Amino acid sequence: MSSDLANKLRLGLAELATVREQFASLVSLPATSEGVIERAAASAMLHSFYTEIEKILKLIAREWDDQMPASEAWHRELLKQMSTATAKRPAVLSPALVEALGEFLAFRHLFRGASIVLMRWDKLSPLVAKVAATYDRTEAEITAFVHFIEAGS
Repeated sequence: MSSDLANKLRLGLAELATVREQFASLVSLPATSEGVIERAAASAMLHSFYTEIEKILKLIAREWDDQMPASEAWHRELLKQMSTATAKRPAVLSPALVEALGEFLAFRHLFRGASIVLMRWDKLSPLVAKVAATYDRTEAEITAFVHFIEAGS
């Protein structure tokens, strides 16, 4: 099971890297960009970025912790679960990364309930600008967890 989970996590990180690479053209857009296509693309890509991270965290919760949060606030509880060490594993996410991911989660909830018409580039662009650093930190912390799994196998 351990090597299987490690492989699944590596695959998840590869998928996340692909999503992250697609942000390059959005990062160069001016903060005043008003095009609906740019706003729609940025919104969808930010949603995809967080969703890929959450898929990785759900794998760990289900396959390593044998416990997935079930309340209405499960998205936030999943971040908390991954930032807390257990008897079986160290914390997967640092508090700083949980804070950064919280911004993406908040956007994801907004995106799923709001019209693209309401999305403003001056609000989207700061989050787009945080993708690279958040990706780097996520990749490093999940890779450290993969190494933890492999060391115990």
